[in-house]
Amino acid sequence: MPSTTSPSPWLRQYGALKEYQWRLTTDKPNNTTQVFTRPLGLAESSFDSDGRYYEGRADMNVLLTLEIKSHLSDEDFRERILLAWTRLRGLHTLLQARTFQKREEGFAPDGRFFAVDVHGSVGKAIEDAGKRLVFVGDHYPAGVEVEDFYRHVMNVRRVVDAEVALAKVFVLPVEEDQGADGRGTLKFLFVIGHQISDGLSSYVWMRDFVRILNEETDVLRERLKASLQPDDMLRRLPLPQEALYPPIPGSPARQRWFWAITQILRHVRKPLPIGFDNPLKRTHPRKEAIPLSPTYNRILDYTLPPLLNTYPLFVHISAQNTTRLHHLCKSVHASLGAGIYALAAAVAIELHEQRHPHIPLAHRQAFITAFPLNPRAFFNHHNDPDSMMLAFSDGVALPFLSASLPLAGRIKLLARQAQRQLASYQKRAKPQGHDAARQYLTSRGAGLVLANQYLLSLERANANLPPDLRKEVNLQGMYPARPNPTMQTHGVSSVGNREALISSGIGDLEDARKDFVVDFRDLTASVRPREGEFLVGIGGTREGLFCTPSMDANALDPVWIERWKGRFEGALDEVGDGEDSGGSGNSQAKL
Repeated sequence: MPSTTSPSPWLRQYGALKEYQWRLTTDKPNNTTQVFTRPLGLAESSFDSDGRYYEGRADMNVLLTLEIKSHLSDEDFRERILLAWTRLRGLHTLLQARTFQKREEGFAPDGRFFAVDVHGSVGKAIEDAGKRLVFVGDHYPAGVEVEDFYRHVMNVRRVVDAEVALAKVFVLPVEEDQGADGRGTLKFLFVIGHQISDGLSSYVWMRDFVRILNEETDVLRERLKASLQPDDMLRRLPLPQEALYPPIPGSPARQRWFWAITQILRHVRKPLPIGFDNPLKRTHPRKEAIPLSPTYNRILDYTLPPLLNTYPLFVHISAQNTTRLHHLCKSVHASLGAGIYALAAAVAIELHEQRHPHIPLAHRQAFITAFPLNPRAFFNHHNDPDSMMLAFSDGVALPFLSASLPLAGRIKLLARQAQRQLASYQKRAKPQGHDAARQYLTSRGAGLVLANQYLLSLERANANLPPDLRKEVNLQGMYPARPNPTMQTHGVSSVGNREALISSGIGDLEDARKDFVVDFRDLTASVRPREGEFLVGIGGTREGLFCTPSMDANALDPVWIERWKGRFEGALDEVGDGEDSGGSGNSQAKL
């Protein structure tokens, strides 16, 4: 049984607020440049290894689309963009972070630290930001096809250099509206290492970027100067989630028992049922990535392809179909988020039946999906997201319901099942009785989310390293955690109502007094996939549901991917408006 008599060395990162503090030092001997540093957290380290050792795996692409009204000269336009980017890096400091290694420091896995330079002047800050900003039109005056460029960015050598900066921005040429004086569309493609950002943080950063772009140049410079002060920077440098985990209450003996029980619950937990494989998989997976033609070799590096190919798939479920889904969910007291899982399961089941029609129903297996959690509420972190903070669920299992059954009924049953399982991960204040037992005495309870995440992060941070860098990690002793019998069918990640964090109306395009205004129009985000991955990350607006799945094109068949897209977007066409609605409501409200 895990020890209850002495502190375990693997607990030293849990709630380690002191050890994770940012410290101000000089960059190198005989160098007067000041720099803030701190160790990477466990979850951050796992994503750092993804990008560092696997050619940008899990790096984020964020495509921001704005409507613009500009009467600036080309020179002034470029200055405004550069100043806004510099200001954004000052406001959200991890955008200018890099990493370095101190192997003698054993606190962070692989000895990795973040470093954020203190620029001595506005000029130096602008100069450094300019090195991470590319005006695409300088290299391709005729412009580029946006979706094609997006695809190439995801299929070349890693775009960011972790030793230099973990974020880079491509400014695409303005698409001018015919007949509209100074009006057009302006797009930015951000490439961000996943160890500094997650989906929610990227929404916040893009919202602030739009707001900053609308500030006057003099205001931008003044606020930028203030943000360069070390004291001001220190207030905004985020800590890793592990530093913020609340202490386990009680005496040292009680704390040791808490961890012992947590470990035993991982050992005795009931695994999820056997799940069916992703129906989109190729019969014969490709073993290597196919290099793309070097269309954009003036600004992208084609010398080393990623380990696998991917391509962007832009998916939109209409507002009408989103409302239909919301009504079905409301009729069974489920959230629209649960309905998204239900729809994903229903479509995967239909495609599995099409590819494997001869399997008897009695032998059909469950749809299994795992999903990331936003852990911030579990340690009372209610500020705007400003870094990568993620936890990972054990998964959700939904029953196999044949496509021969009416779709509305299938969605409702699956949504009810999803709602029940998703609710087990939701934090509740002061649970009592049966609710308290469910939260703390099951391996999937909300009360153990942080403890389980901490143990999983220790294991993942080590497992994500190349084999020759891994250490012996055995947290469970003689009682290993019991795994699920099969991998997930595919991942689903619902980020909720995007308009709660970013929406149009930030800039007033009708303000005749201003010679430069932008307003938000759209945002698309995805990550470079892992091997075999198909992750449906989905969010909502008043215009419906949107997603750009992250997919391993080496493992998945493009023909079946397109079939999935068509069915996922259009399945709800066959559900009548108001069918089993149980009332009306705004479909975006309960994502």
